[in-house]
Amino acid sequence: MSVHDELSDRERQLLTLLTAGYTDESAAVRLGISVRTVRRLVSGIMNRLGARSRFQAGVKAADRGWLLDVG
Repeated sequence: MSVHDELSDRERQLLTLLTAGYTDESAAVRLGISVRTVRRLVSGIMNRLGARSRFQAGVKAADRGWLLDVG
């Protein structure tokens, strides 16, 4: 089982960009989606992780190994 099984490809791409310092707006442009979709995806990731903030979501995502191949 992959450490990314709980993430869609789009969510994985988004986490990679946000971890690299992209804003919601710049990540949306890079992925060819709306800012609203970026925020909806982030919200879904946060809910799945039980995170109350983006920072907490990042810590929990790292704990799950979701950020290991981000570089």
